[in-house]
Amino acid sequence: MEHPSRRELLWGLAGFATLVCIEGCAQFIPSPSVAVPLPTPRPQASVLYSYRGHTSRVTTVAWSPNGKYIASGSLDQSVQVWAANPNDHFHPSIYRGHTAGVQAVAWSPESNRVVSGSIDQTVQVWNARTEERLALYQGHTNIVMTIAWSPDGQYIASGSADGTVRLWDVATGKQKYVYRGHSASVNSVVWSPDSQRIASGSSDKTIQILDATTGNRMYTYRGHTDMVSSVSWAPDGKLIASGSWDKTVQVWNASTGAVVYTYRGYNVQAARYDSTKGVLPDLIFNVAWSPNGKRIAATTQVYCGDSCGVVLGWDAYTEKNFSSSIDLPIFALAWSPDSTRLVTSVVVSTQGSSTEEADGPYVQITQA
Repeated sequence: MEHPSRRELLWGLAGFATLVCIEGCAQFIPSPSVAVPLPTPRPQASVLYSYRGHTSRVTTVAWSPNGKYIASGSLDQSVQVWAANPNDHFHPSIYRGHTAGVQAVAWSPESNRVVSGSIDQTVQVWNARTEERLALYQGHTNIVMTIAWSPDGQYIASGSADGTVRLWDVATGKQKYVYRGHSASVNSVVWSPDSQRIASGSSDKTIQILDATTGNRMYTYRGHTDMVSSVSWAPDGKLIASGSWDKTVQVWNASTGAVVYTYRGYNVQAARYDSTKGVLPDLIFNVAWSPNGKRIAATTQVYCGDSCGVVLGWDAYTEKNFSSSIDLPIFALAWSPDSTRLVTSVVVSTQGSSTEEADGPYVQITQA
């Protein structure tokens, strides 16, 4: 049996493990007395390239800062580095140092190293070209859910289902501190652009802002009413976007916690009658601020549980120019450094379908 994906881990951590089928997709079965609208086809994402090197579900993706490569981690226990431009004749690097599924990957600022976190409870740093392991960090006592490399390159932050955030010194390979302020799984960690603060989102419904140097908590954001699945810091350092299973994306001041606006679906009243006219609120799995600071992208569901997903996008500071496209089940999302493309991981299952698409997991690059 496969290990669960990050999405399925979140289900389990939220107490919904019995609703998840590891090999397939969860299906929402409504009560006969409840009218549930059927999904209506939306515009498909404009796929530029698909990568099919993995043999099991891809749980995490990251675009290198120099824009040339993508790192993807999978339940097949590998991390693979491949060319973002299919015309580049680059043979993928495949790292196989983990003993269980990979849940998180991140690049060094120089784009020459990758750090990965795994169900095997380890954090590993390795050379993106030679596949040589450079460091092995041990200390977490449960699955490593999230990884982030500081913009100044000096530290790596990791969050785990054990409820801790740990900071690792890249130069010495030693753990600098452990933060134990959360009461449940840490699902997302992100650095401020100046490398001075860390934001950690948790299943305890909070985002906690830490002083990165000392590990002391600066304040706690409590705007969500369900588990926090994803956190993204604006490139200018002023705002944070957080996604939650309370079906909202909240954009708020990184210094004060004051809410700027909350995404709760788009054209919701119209969407109740015609799902092509808007998007109903649903669980938010990923949130990502574009590197140029102009757009926010997020992934959610659309009536059909884990069997399909929707990529959302809007202007970060005005919540205008909303866009959405339906896709296959989406398990990870990242922007290109030039903010023109998105990389997502999806799974195809054609059982009972007339589609010519091949079964299996893959990663795709789409136009943003």
